[in-house]
Amino acid sequence: MTSPSTDTDTERLTAFHAAAERLAEQAPVLLRTALGSGGAEADLFLEASLYHRITLDGSLRGRSLRLGAPRVERHDVAGLGVRVRRGRAMGYAAAEGLDGTGWHAAAGRAAATFGTGRTRGEARATVHTGRAVLPPRLPPDAPETAGIPEKRILLETAIEAAFAFDERVVRARATYYDRTRRVAVHTSWGRAAATATMLLGLRVEVTLAAGRRGTGTRSVTACAMTGGACGLGHFFTRAPEAVAREAVERAAVLLEARPLPPGPVPVVLAAGWGGAWLHEVAGHAFEADVASEAGCRVGARVAGAGLTLLDDPTLPDGRGTAPFDDEATPTRPTVLVEDGVLCALLTDRACAETLGLPVTGHARRQDYRHAPLPRMTNLVLAPGAATPADLIAGVRDGLYVRTAGHGTLQPGTGTYTLEVVEGTRIEAGRLTHPVAGVRLEGRLAGALTGIRGVARDGRLETARGICEKAGQTVPVSVGMPTVLVEGMTVVSRSRL
Repeated sequence: MTSPSTDTDTERLTAFHAAAERLAEQAPVLLRTALGSGGAEADLFLEASLYHRITLDGSLRGRSLRLGAPRVERHDVAGLGVRVRRGRAMGYAAAEGLDGTGWHAAAGRAAATFGTGRTRGEARATVHTGRAVLPPRLPPDAPETAGIPEKRILLETAIEAAFAFDERVVRARATYYDRTRRVAVHTSWGRAAATATMLLGLRVEVTLAAGRRGTGTRSVTACAMTGGACGLGHFFTRAPEAVAREAVERAAVLLEARPLPPGPVPVVLAAGWGGAWLHEVAGHAFEADVASEAGCRVGARVAGAGLTLLDDPTLPDGRGTAPFDDEATPTRPTVLVEDGVLCALLTDRACAETLGLPVTGHARRQDYRHAPLPRMTNLVLAPGAATPADLIAGVRDGLYVRTAGHGTLQPGTGTYTLEVVEGTRIEAGRLTHPVAGVRLEGRLAGALTGIRGVARDGRLETARGICEKAGQTVPVSVGMPTVLVEGMTVVSRSRL
């Protein structure tokens, strides 16, 4: 599966280590420069990230499978971000590249936010002493250890399997992506840390036509995904063929789907990515910089008794997992809701200082060009005592969401929406016919109080999850057992 690192990857790693050592030497001067016009705190964020995306299409020409040319994208992000802060006021500047040119100028631009004159801020600044911090080594199966040809094999295998599983498959597309990120952080409050993290994933999309190949009058498209903060060895336990089979089976179900009438409906959300609902209705509201706007107050009851919700950046394979946040604060699990009562908010240093809250280690940024914000990492709802079958059996007429799509907040309306990729109608406590093309809507206020049952089958979704806030996107995971929720409405019909 893997092969020795390419010369380019080796050069990138060497360049980052050299830059991290250079930054350690220059950090005291850079931090003092940033603080020289009256800032209270400053930090330096060095990053080198590499993104790959490979897409391959497969279609039939006669009876033969035809593979298109792979589309390969490579994206490098490397540079230094300098932030200086005093209360709510902040200055930020960035310098592209790892060679150190522009670092001092960036520190000066950040400082200029507070004026151009020297103040006693420089004299009282506590700065790091210059110890080099280097990120830990990634495992031997890290994505950067394999070249494009090895990764393309994953795509070819998935596409060939999709066509072999069902004669109604008329098109297949497989996409592989990975990200390797190395950062080093130095702060004026005496912290220094370095991390190396990775993400990878495989997405398989298939189109099935009703009837035999080439004779169908209607077609549907479905996809399946796998991945996480893991190495290429993941594909030995979750093979490309298995992902292709899941996509084909999902499409076959959708061919039989029927419309679902609009209106209020009790919903059973399946474990795992059903937590996209949880992310929208609870996650952002418990980030300290938006909590007051969302009407959230520590000590208030926000859910029924027995419900526990936490954000845990330490979970294995989680998309938001890291040993330190982007301010060099060690990460730890933070219990947000305990027994239905809001007991904490997710903070960075600025929010913690302003609101008088503990620093939780949830400062995250998209890359070195952005300042950190309080962000979710891996949002988890603690399991309950029921089984999924128990929850379904208690619904007279409702919807079981087997696979959720995107969740979105509707600005200014106090509502959210959730796309249903694959669902099944519940009638008299039994799963009956599949539905698709359904969109659900609900009110943010009191959404957690709509939870009527929680199963014991908790599962962390690591294959997907991107969160956008203030123009920045970061990877996230959601972990949720099967839950029964009231308060949602079907607002669109399937067009089948």
